[in-house]
Amino acid sequence: MGGAYDPYEKYGLKRVINAATSLTLLGGSMPHPDVFKAMEDASKAFVSIPVLQQWAGERIAEAFGAEAGLPTAGAVNALTLAVASCMMKGTELEDHDPLGPRVWNHLVQRLPMHTEELKTEFIVQGVNRNVYDHAVECAGATLVEAGSSEETTAGDLSDAFNEDRTAGYYYTVTASRGKLSIKEVAEVAHSHNAPLIVDAAPCLTHKAIPRGILEAGADLVIFSGGKQMGGPNNSGILIGRRDLVKLAHLQSYPFDGIGRASKMSRETIAGLVKALELFMERDDDAYYRTLEAKTRTLSTRLDEIPGIRSGILMEPTLVGGLVGPSYAYIEITGAGITLKGLHAALLEGDPSIRTLHEPYFITPEAKDRITLKAECLLEGDDEIILDRITEIIKSP
Repeated sequence: MGGAYDPYEKYGLKRVINAATSLTLLGGSMPHPDVFKAMEDASKAFVSIPVLQQWAGERIAEAFGAEAGLPTAGAVNALTLAVASCMMKGTELEDHDPLGPRVWNHLVQRLPMHTEELKTEFIVQGVNRNVYDHAVECAGATLVEAGSSEETTAGDLSDAFNEDRTAGYYYTVTASRGKLSIKEVAEVAHSHNAPLIVDAAPCLTHKAIPRGILEAGADLVIFSGGKQMGGPNNSGILIGRRDLVKLAHLQSYPFDGIGRASKMSRETIAGLVKALELFMERDDDAYYRTLEAKTRTLSTRLDEIPGIRSGILMEPTLVGGLVGPSYAYIEITGAGITLKGLHAALLEGDPSIRTLHEPYFITPEAKDRITLKAECLLEGDDEIILDRITEIIKSP
């Protein structure tokens, strides 16, 4: 088939060319070899997992300017733990410590079913709903929608607050229009003495992002460790207020709360910290300038294919003044195939080619376009993509 080395061929499995972005569906990122060296080293002896988690959390918090941090088994696990921590705020669970005597099982195991007398409601903007809302409900919480699917105002958020039932506010960073900013939601939440959880799972593109979200007023922030930061795919990060992160830790593996099933091995934690170290050493703007040059070359060559038009999209960053990730986009101009058809045909080939055909991960400007990202392409992948698209356009 040509192209890069295929470790899955010997299993009879089809390799996927990742022209989309760092997707959990495809295994996340391609970590630096030093990450796997750290994981192998950690496998050679045993350690107290709670102590290791606390050590890693301190490294994460120091790097990102947070009061506290916690390594988690992916971003969804971090979100569920964050929700649980807000629900348990004000209970006697606050009197316990993850490194202290383990006598709190009866408290953490109230979730998700036994939530009597707990605040369980999380306010979300109607325009900010998404598939990961389910992770909030997994903790035993319920979502209260403020505003409409078109727009939410600060007044809508404030009106949805209930002193006896509201545990916090929930915000997911998406490309949707019409929603209030993190800062605006934080102001409303804090006016009611309620915490704000921000799910920024795919947004850890630059080391300035976490600090920027915290400075905007977030109390807990979730990131994937296995996407742009380059950690293991099954790793995540929770940062924020020390009191809330501690409550999340008490609910996590290896303890017996709602996070018990979401195991994170000592090897994964060590790999995540090594990935963090490498990430903090990187010149982010130089990295994305190099990728932009590759993207522009790819876009120029795509634009030469009869029947399509190509250009460049820049992914907005949550902090201003940064060089953001770049994507080449495709529009159909005269070919006898739709964008949906082209997207499907690319997936069906061998190797399969995964692109994005949605605005969810990038910007509303990606709507009605296919986007391709050079970041995860291996040697020779660009040639395979260009040849495949040319073939599909000629014989749709």
